[in-house]
Amino acid sequence: MFTLGLGTLIITLQDPIIKATMDDYPVMEAVAIRSVVALPIFLILLRRMGGWRIAFQANTRQAVVRALLFMAAYTAYFLAFPAMPLADVVALYFTAPLFVVLLSRPYLGERQSLSRWLAVLVGFAGALVVAQPGTGGVGWAALLPIAAAALYAFGQLMARRYGEDTSATVLSFHQNWVYLVGALLFSFIAMPFAAAPGETGSMAFLTRAWEVPDPTHLVLLALCGPIAVGGTILLTKAYREAPPGAVTPIEYMALIWDTLWGFLIFTEIPGPATVVGAVLIIASGIFTVTRGAAMTRAAT
Repeated sequence: MFTLGLGTLIITLQDPIIKATMDDYPVMEAVAIRSVVALPIFLILLRRMGGWRIAFQANTRQAVVRALLFMAAYTAYFLAFPAMPLADVVALYFTAPLFVVLLSRPYLGERQSLSRWLAVLVGFAGALVVAQPGTGGVGWAALLPIAAAALYAFGQLMARRYGEDTSATVLSFHQNWVYLVGALLFSFIAMPFAAAPGETGSMAFLTRAWEVPDPTHLVLLALCGPIAVGGTILLTKAYREAPPGAVTPIEYMALIWDTLWGFLIFTEIPGPATVVGAVLIIASGIFTVTRGAAMTRAAT
């Protein structure tokens, strides 16, 4: 459990960095810098495992598809930062376990109990409480972290179906180089549609022209490289060493950490709707995962 707790803390450290620099640099530049810094770290890790060729020995196609899903997921996640507080983004992102339930039947053929379906409904009710559509709350921007959660959930189901024999380091390596290539290609294609200087918001964060970072920002964005490497490997390792029902409740600590970063760095204070919605989402997510783990133990 220490592995997961540490991984959760580390992975959230990149959120305030991205949010703090989002008005100066596009999201794809941040992703590219992170990936460039992380690449030699992964190459060193692969060398210790037997060489970089080991990354292409099995299930490479599925690993690349999964990496593309994760890139889309994290892009949508980061694009929500200009539109809402960190606590709201993370609360909505944690609908991911609910999407695992929704997608496991059509993708893996797994049947779900009525109680788990009810838990899914409660979780999405919590998402509506956080979003408050039509009332001047977060509104339609809530679709960004929810879409990120759905893509992330499908990527995790792919790992469950194809990645049992693939190490966490190899899966993370494929994510990293796909992020780098994808960020460069997208930025090249989006050049004619670049946002006007000084423009803010999610679309500007996506299409803004690249800028040479000042030394402070460059160091901060570069730190996202080792943060992503350490956090991703620790989380993947934790999920492989313990049942999901045991580790998922600890992963929800990310909501606490991001709420803390939002308060300390951006003076964001979660409103009552965020607190109530987050409680519903977390409770339903924990139930869906622990219920599934209990049913598996009973069947065994």
